Amino acid sequence: MLRVVIDTSSLVSYVLTQGELMSRVVAQWRAGNYVLLSSPATRAEVAAVVTRPSIRQLAVALLDDLITGLERFSEHVPGNLDVAGACRDPKDDKFLACAVEGNAHYLVSSDNDLLDMRHFRDVAIVNPGQFLLALELYSEESVAGGTWTPCSRYPRDVGNSHHLVPIQVVGSAGCAPGVGNHLHVCHGDLIIAAKVGAGL
Repeated sequence: MLRVVIDTSSLVSYVLTQGELMSRVVAQWRAGNYVLLSSPATRAEVAAVVTRPSIRQLAVALLDDLITGLERFSEHVPGNLDVAGACRDPKDDKFLACAVEGNAHYLVSSDNDLLDMRHFRDVAIVNPGQFLLALELYSEESVAGGTWTPCSRYPRDVGNSHHLVPIQVVGSAGCAPGVGNHLHVCHGDLIIAAKVGAGL
């Protein structure tokens, strides 16, 4: 199952707007379709931000449900890893640390300071829409006998950013060897998910 960190910017967007993409991301979490990871630092920041009077006044989602959900229904990582200086905004380092410490496949963010990094170590950094594409690909892994592999550092060969692109590849450390067809979700010059199977 996919292991995922969602940063405060995306969760705040959800409580303020309940926009379609983040509503789907949250619904997939509540349905148990991926593992949400959190650390003491990430939970504390989310709780501090969403309980601000200005946020409470504008919120259209139940704030207490979100905070309780993070406490009860996310997988807690210890928060011992220090990646100070990894992001140009030091406040975002906690999400990178949580993702690495929790062996996350994806860090979902709406913050350009994180999104511009594209990946950190073996974690792909994506926006909510890109994550939903990857999650859909993962959920369909049984189709035609394909297998799904998250990829965070493999350069894409062809196709447009943010689209599903069928291509042939020769393999990499993060992807299955290039036999048969590979269906990739691309993020800029990175492949963020790959599905492999001759029947694709």
